[in-house]
Amino acid sequence: MAGGGPTSGSYSPLTGFIFIFNLIVGAGALTIPHAFAQVGLLYGALALGLLALTSYVTATFMIEAIAGVNALRKRSRELETGSTPSTREERSEDESEDVTEDSNRDENLTTEFMPLMVPTQDDDRLEKKLRIRSPELGFDFDLTRKMELAQMAHTLFSHNGILAFYTCVVVYLYGDLAIYAVAVPKSLREIVCPRPHPEAVVWECSDGLNSSDLYRLFVILFGVTLGPFTFGHVHKTRTLQLITTVIRHASFTLMIVLAVIGIARGEGRSAEEVIAYEKPTNIATFFGVCIYSFMCHHSIPGLVAPITNKAKVGKVIAWAFLAVLSVYLILCVSATFRFKPDEIDDVYTLNFKKYPIRAVAYFLSLFPVCTLSANFPLICITLRENLHTLAKNIGSETDEQREARHARMSSTRAFFVRNLYALLALVPPLVVAFFTEDVSMLVGFTGAYAGLGIQWVVPACLVYCLRRQLEQERSRSPTDLKTHATNPFASPFVHMGWLYLIMALSGFAVVLITITHGLH
Repeated sequence: MAGGGPTSGSYSPLTGFIFIFNLIVGAGALTIPHAFAQVGLLYGALALGLLALTSYVTATFMIEAIAGVNALRKRSRELETGSTPSTREERSEDESEDVTEDSNRDENLTTEFMPLMVPTQDDDRLEKKLRIRSPELGFDFDLTRKMELAQMAHTLFSHNGILAFYTCVVVYLYGDLAIYAVAVPKSLREIVCPRPHPEAVVWECSDGLNSSDLYRLFVILFGVTLGPFTFGHVHKTRTLQLITTVIRHASFTLMIVLAVIGIARGEGRSAEEVIAYEKPTNIATFFGVCIYSFMCHHSIPGLVAPITNKAKVGKVIAWAFLAVLSVYLILCVSATFRFKPDEIDDVYTLNFKKYPIRAVAYFLSLFPVCTLSANFPLICITLRENLHTLAKNIGSETDEQREARHARMSSTRAFFVRNLYALLALVPPLVVAFFTEDVSMLVGFTGAYAGLGIQWVVPACLVYCLRRQLEQERSRSPTDLKTHATNPFASPFVHMGWLYLIMALSGFAVVLITITHGLH
């Protein structure tokens, strides 16, 4: 869920669908059946459908924002030069001198496009002259150029908005890493020292160790084994992606098939029992778990850019979300009919650890280990870079001052700074994992707060700021260009009511889950 898509090359819409589907359906989906069973079939299905729809809406906001910001940035660059391919040759020398004089007078003004800044009179005068000199400048809405979330935030948000954005991203990545650092050692512990019965909290293992000691030992080994990669550059190869994808699909298919086989043998619950079970008081934790499992928004820019037919991007996103929702529902419903709510582990693969065919049991138990271990170093490096970027944006230095200071920095100090941020990314998640093995709590907490921010709030804020900026651009543009300022990749949810609904649902979810965590 936290990974990214391919960064180079191109692929068909079908391949794009597969990448997006694989990105969303990660190991975090293994925590959904437990939360689903706790609220009941009806409430679980309705809540899952609502969250899938809301996440899809904000995904379309991301597509609109990517195309819009690309258009604004390209238009800004053209306005700064005051030329287009045709008008550049036709411009007379005296016009060029006029613009140059105006530019020299305004040389102390920033040339970076900052739409949330209030323009000065000199800015307006120069921009107006450039617009008159460049009547062919339009709005080139495009998804071909990869536009990262951070770039969109820097283009559309104020300084405080950028800091809030990075804080949200950092918290999300910390939570993601903590979940990984818990799930892998816990799965290994269950394989080496199986739980004697479902109610067991701490049990004895070999060599004088109990289950808690063994879990903490695996946390340490996990950090020692994968931690060193945080200090370098790790790139996920296509071979590794293929292997983890095959393991992921085989595991989900196997769990669904085994649950159906158990139900067919009469080992499951009756339909009356499943339908009658309802516990809406558990909906808060379920919200946190589910919203986390629909996370893909931070990687959408890298996933849609290589798609060859950009006109089909909207359909690709829609079908991907529909397919993911279908898989989640099938997985959760089969688990709910096969096991009682208190029998479903917070990591669903653990329910099959005692399956008679030991090869199947070991394969499913190792599923989180393989997929999460492959992603852990990559997310650590991502967090390291985001921490570094966040620290640079806290100060009041300009980009030029910051670059000059880094140029003067010695290689030894640069090495120390890079490793310091690597340690800041690596150590806290391991510390959290060392003291807790409650994956549902971690998923619910990070999903409810940082997950809400990345998946719902940030896309809504981006598209809101973008629409305002485009409206300002249209009002300042020549009349014949206003008809060409329509974003062909705009979300179908254009009414302001959708933005209000997203923000209202975000606020409601935060309050609900905060109260729930406070009561516990």
